[in-house]
Amino acid sequence: MRLTSEKQIPRKIQACAHAYQLGIPRIVYDPRGSSRLSLFLSPLAFIVSALIVGAYVTFYDQIFSWWPLWQSWMVLGIGLAWFLIGLWMLVPALLIPSLRVFLCPKGLIYQRYSCDVIRWQDIVQLEKTLKVDHGSLSLAYYRLLRSDGTAFMLDSDLPHLDRLGGFMEREVSRYLLPQALAKYEAESSLAFGQLEVSPMGLSLQQGRYRLPWSEYERLSLDDTTLSIYGYGDSQPWVALSLSGLPNVWVLKGIIEHATKQARVPLAESSPILSQYPQSPQLALYAAGETLSFGALALNRTGVFLNDAARFLPWDQIASFGIGEHDIIIKCGDTHQELYTLPLWTITNPPLLALITDYALFQQYL
Repeated sequence: MRLTSEKQIPRKIQACAHAYQLGIPRIVYDPRGSSRLSLFLSPLAFIVSALIVGAYVTFYDQIFSWWPLWQSWMVLGIGLAWFLIGLWMLVPALLIPSLRVFLCPKGLIYQRYSCDVIRWQDIVQLEKTLKVDHGSLSLAYYRLLRSDGTAFMLDSDLPHLDRLGGFMEREVSRYLLPQALAKYEAESSLAFGQLEVSPMGLSLQQGRYRLPWSEYERLSLDDTTLSIYGYGDSQPWVALSLSGLPNVWVLKGIIEHATKQARVPLAESSPILSQYPQSPQLALYAAGETLSFGALALNRTGVFLNDAARFLPWDQIASFGIGEHDIIIKCGDTHQELYTLPLWTITNPPLLALITDYALFQQYL
């Protein structure tokens, strides 16, 4: 991943972004390291192969002619194996172009063989798949389904895929959540994998297990699991893996909307207040005070950047992503701009993440 200026963007990408009115690409996700490694290692494999075969030919009369036939052929086989390994590393790097993803204010440009445009409003499903890595779950890839039925895969070869995925989840929910809420208000059931949401409550396995809204207390969402708790229960009613669960943030928004409609106090369903029950910062935020997080400050009206040099109202903020090294803020239809801040300039990122998550979803409800 790298930030870019307009001059660094290939002309083909600039033309594509301009033609589809995506805005200027600001961030490029480019897995160049893996392809460069293959291009570096494949010549080494060819050299090893040449040395083995050359040694066999040079010293055949002195050494290898006295060996049993199967042993001498094994030496040639080892040389051939090294040649095939080098070929295996070189051919994909040369013939199969690596994936490049350009992040724009209004969508993505997905470039491999050609440039595919993925607008945020055209994504109908977004899900991630997890894999077991050294005994723990880690991100394998994201799958995007466009409204025309085309699927796109963003795998872990892309650097900082978790940051890109978090940004996409918030951006896609901005468009899908209002549509889902309209269906919910029309008394329709909404399916999210094996979980169904309806005005009556939550259900699993085609209604075999039900949790009415009157018995719902809260949900807990982390990087791998979504857990739903019944009122007064210490164990979750259900714990769903996020692997393959579509549109998680839309599901979260509908549940929070449903609990508000059912007159369940939002404090009971909000992960913010449940994780920070005694936080004076949350009390100040609820009272309308401005909270400072280093280079960023916020209150119930919006976000202040760089010592109040720029103010972003909540209703103009489309998404707010906190990554490993920086913060990315995308404005909505008014500015269509991306703002980035280094994470080292921010104090208490976990509390900032929870408050911004809460504040943004209040705009949807």
